[in-house]
Amino acid sequence: MDGATHPGIKTGVVCGLISAVFYTFANIALRHSVAVDSFFVAAIKSAPAIFFLTPYLLVIKLSGRPIAVSRHLVPRFILVSVLGQIGGNGVFQMALGEIGLAATVPITLGALLIASAFVGRWMLGESVQRRTMVAITILIGAVVLLSQSGEPATVEGGGAWRPFLGAAYAMFSGVCFAVFSSMMRLSMQQGLQSATAMWINSAVGVVCLLMVTFYRTDMSELAALPVGLWYSMMLAGFFNLVAFIAIATAMRVLPIVAVHLLNASQVAMAATAGVVLFSEPLTHSLIAGILMTMGGLLVLASRRPAKTT
Repeated sequence: MDGATHPGIKTGVVCGLISAVFYTFANIALRHSVAVDSFFVAAIKSAPAIFFLTPYLLVIKLSGRPIAVSRHLVPRFILVSVLGQIGGNGVFQMALGEIGLAATVPITLGALLIASAFVGRWMLGESVQRRTMVAITILIGAVVLLSQSGEPATVEGGGAWRPFLGAAYAMFSGVCFAVFSSMMRLSMQQGLQSATAMWINSAVGVVCLLMVTFYRTDMSELAALPVGLWYSMMLAGFFNLVAFIAIATAMRVLPIVAVHLLNASQVAMAATAGVVLFSEPLTHSLIAGILMTMGGLLVLASRRPAKTT
């Protein structure tokens, strides 16, 4: 996972697309779990990463290799993981419960794209080229169209303000994800291994999100959850782990905005899943948004790679 071989640009692009596919699978499982407390769902989603990564890190430790080359980076990464887990994953699940899959994913990714362009420039010193800005503009237009194509997922007691609240949740989640992913990339550039970063982020998620859950929720409600919901939450965690590994690999070789633009193909996937699996409306704005998303990705893909010596 942290081998000496540095992945190339093509590997980064492939991993960015793989992350989009598996994040879509995770989001479908999360959409099935909207009846459960949002922060508990996010906590269970973080658990599989701990289960799979702990043996891997133990093997590395027992072999004499360090699992944290730059230990001074760990406290800072723990803090940003709290933001990514509570403000990102927890609030994202709240948005799913308010406005559904087809609206939540594009709004979140739109906010992430905008925020990551500014955060990446400020935190990582990455330039945003003209072609990338054109791609962002097209994709933001697609986000606007797609966000108008969904219906609130919560039908009982849903006033006119619920879609606006759900959209606000999704936008806040996207900003938190942008800050977290930029800090993760910076930490890995400074010596924190990706596997260690994933483990820390997941452990922080389980602890912090369970604390929020215990504060908000009656434990008897969680004990009465049907088995199918537990399967959905655990599958979301497994899919999220695969996507997380893929996007971490992509971040090693691609600018942060390029990674998120590739990952923005989730918009079309989520819209399709919303229509096919959850009977969300197939509207003209949905179709136009998907086409604009593909157009934005084509603009990004047509960028000429920088020459290396």
